[in-house]
Amino acid sequence: MKASETPQDFLVSIRPQYVAKILDGQKTVELRRRFPAPVSVGTKVYIYSTSPVRAVVGFAKIKEVQRLPIAEIWKEHADAACVSRREFYDYFTGTKFGFAILLGGVKAMRTHLTASELEALFGIVPPQSYRYVTKRFNSLLDDGPFQTPHRHSHSDRAGRPEAGRGPTR
Repeated sequence: MKASETPQDFLVSIRPQYVAKILDGQKTVELRRRFPAPVSVGTKVYIYSTSPVRAVVGFAKIKEVQRLPIAEIWKEHADAACVSRREFYDYFTGTKFGFAILLGGVKAMRTHLTASELEALFGIVPPQSYRYVTKRFNSLLDDGPFQTPHRHSHSDRAGRPEAGRGPTR
């Protein structure tokens, strides 16, 4: 990636059972029927855990996006995607190609950003699949009370009180 290029980051909606596996490091490939291409290596994917959690709970960096025939995705990424064969083929019914998004640098956020906060702070309604996010979204999450637990050695920044939301898990 050239220095002048900046990755366009995403907010993706994922079911809670898969989010838990991503944050635990078990699931390293996210599957999608549609995804924009090309995507730069290092693009950040903010992870929105769908109902009943309904919050942004972490993020990962894209290592690679592969557009492949469905059978090839299963052959190459079934274990890393942490889905059953039936779930996989049910999800991809009616499509010939899909996307395997290889994730790295996964971080759980210290404090969740709820769906209502997403809308109030950024005017964002959680997407069905994915949506682009703004630089303002990135900067507030990267430097705000939502930062990851290991980003700083102190549990809160400069003595600021916690925002009142629960822990990540």
